[in-house]
Amino acid sequence: MIKNIIFDYDGTIADSVNIKTDAFAELYRSYGGEIKKKVVEYHLAHGGVSRFDKFKYFHNEFLNICLDENGIQELAQKFSKLVINKVVNAPYIPGAIEFISNNYNVYNMFISTATPTDEIIQILDRKKLSKYFKEIKGSPESKIDHVKQIISKNNYLRNETVFIGDSVSDKEAANNNKIHFISICSNGDELKSEKYKLNNFHPIEKLFEKINII
Repeated sequence: MIKNIIFDYDGTIADSVNIKTDAFAELYRSYGGEIKKKVVEYHLAHGGVSRFDKFKYFHNEFLNICLDENGIQELAQKFSKLVINKVVNAPYIPGAIEFISNNYNVYNMFISTATPTDEIIQILDRKKLSKYFKEIKGSPESKIDHVKQIISKNNYLRNETVFIGDSVSDKEAANNNKIHFISICSNGDELKSEKYKLNNFHPIEKLFEKINII
């Protein structure tokens, strides 16, 4: 029986993936159209990877520039300014907020995201969602480590735990820790063949019933 739910945020609870895409495009616009295109394509193909890792990759691979820590932090601050208010105001994935607000006392709920921890906490506080989650985890730690820590700290059973996300990194976090995975609102080819996949949250409890009888 599913008792513990770990949620990604962008593209899973909030319809905010395009906001991050636009921000990456804006930051690299000055390097020309070809670089901007490569940045956007890489970002879309690697959802759930932290912006810090992406900045390093973009500069190393596309610009042949080795970013130091100060350079990475400067880009991260610019990125945060571009996205945070828009993410706060982004609409929810259909059924997400209803499911979470109606069931946070039924399930143990957590957030695992590639967004920096202080930023996702600020977003959830502003949206008055923090009270629904037992713990909120962001970068620089990986989602694989998030799940490992949640299970270990709380002594959860793996077959009672599910990760709900929209990216390959979400699936990897689930698979690496041997818990269930549900893909929601995925546009990526890599997740189109997932056994458990939803376009919104309305049928999710029926899907839990299917998982529970395995």
